Amino acid sequence: MSARHSTTSSGESSPSLCALDSSSHLILVHDDDDDSSPLDFSLDDDDDDDAVFDIGRPYVLPLGPALVLLYLLSPFLKLGALLLPHTKVPLKFGLPAFFLFAVLAAFTRRIWYMLSRYLRKSDLEDVVLEVFAKGRGKETARAVLRTIVRGGTGGLRVLLASLYLRDSIEVLVPLFHSDLVLAPDIILTFIFAVALFPLSLGQSLGSKRTIYCTGFSVFSFVLWLALVSIAHAKGTLKGWSSSGALWQGISTIAFTFTSSTTLPLYASLKASLPTAVTTAKSSKSHSFMILSIISVVLAVILILPLMFFSAFPNRPRQDLTMYPLEPFIASMNALTLLLGIPSVLVTSPSLPIPERVRLSTTIPLSRLGIFILVLVFALLPRVIFAVICDIVLVCALLSTYFLPALVHITAHYLKRPLSIIMPPSTPNPYAQTSSPTTHDELLQRKERALQRKQLKKRIIWDLGVWFLLLPVGCGGGAWAIGHLAGKW
Repeated sequence: MSARHSTTSSGESSPSLCALDSSSHLILVHDDDDDSSPLDFSLDDDDDDDAVFDIGRPYVLPLGPALVLLYLLSPFLKLGALLLPHTKVPLKFGLPAFFLFAVLAAFTRRIWYMLSRYLRKSDLEDVVLEVFAKGRGKETARAVLRTIVRGGTGGLRVLLASLYLRDSIEVLVPLFHSDLVLAPDIILTFIFAVALFPLSLGQSLGSKRTIYCTGFSVFSFVLWLALVSIAHAKGTLKGWSSSGALWQGISTIAFTFTSSTTLPLYASLKASLPTAVTTAKSSKSHSFMILSIISVVLAVILILPLMFFSAFPNRPRQDLTMYPLEPFIASMNALTLLLGIPSVLVTSPSLPIPERVRLSTTIPLSRLGIFILVLVFALLPRVIFAVICDIVLVCALLSTYFLPALVHITAHYLKRPLSIIMPPSTPNPYAQTSSPTTHDELLQRKERALQRKQLKKRIIWDLGVWFLLLPVGCGGGAWAIGHLAGKW
């Protein structure tokens, strides 16, 4: 039974607890009665019944386990995976990095999941505000942080969608004749814009058009994988690369396992649970962590062959006409990226349009403005767009690997721990000013015991978080700076 349940049951016999008769309502649990295993490796959401969230986001609606699994898997099968066969990374470097970032992808999702349960928040914006700007007198800091989080989230979504659109066009341009009146990229951009805009008008991750686009995107990736495997076996697989300077072998592998919808998907899965109070544990299929592990395992199974294609690139044979697979490979490549755009844009924050303007028309002005921004960035000159590619890479890596570690360290090491059983008005039991004559000594002792128990459970996760901050975060930053400076 969780700590919060224990306080509820103990308080049922009396409306209030006081220091004079607390021993009649509390059971004294000794400090040495913790579980035999201090480290928490459980993947079950055993105490999810305690978590009460203020969802409050239009794109967060109830989603079943199958749809949550689909959205957890889909980001791994996009641009990063499509680029892997052309990175030319030796297996002695590629395989360790591949499995490392696959583990880190599941690990960072676990960190967001733990933070969401700990803070009782279901959105990145709410989590950041709760950790960095909680309390009275911080309204200005909260407003600034809210703007930064919304701007950063929306900016990354727009740039990522424009990167998908631009790369899907560039992979198809070689299939067109060069003597066209209009440039092929202009023609393709117009066609794709007309086709994508209606598909990007879904109101949430639960809208049918978004679900279908995401599902067909995964299916088209599987078809692309099959075609690439055949082309590599026949020696007809051609190279393709991103235009960014930082898109090298290891960085592309790291980008493959990035994702940005962990908290909305966790909230959507919880919202799908029955609201009736029950003592039975939720089904394993509704365990977010189990679904997260399954998505990473499926991604590893699907992407692992591409690492071997990268390590052993083939030389195209002379009889290329015998295996004309390039048009089909390029088409499946483009389709995978294009169908991934609606799920990226649906979670983008709305543009700050005045309410009077929004209510004066039925046109979705915010979605239209976001889509226009995507088109504008996708049509930028190659030199400028190469910089955008690097910005997307850096922002995606920071938001996936560095940000959850930073929030975790701040919440648990730089902030006072949240009370488990003590009333909010009661001072922290670790504070030197608390007096045993004014506060319940048994309640404080129980609080300290539970805090120590939580710290022991968190040890393994804390070590992983420091690994993300120091070797991965600082090492990756040093490599990026050195690579841009031409040192390596």
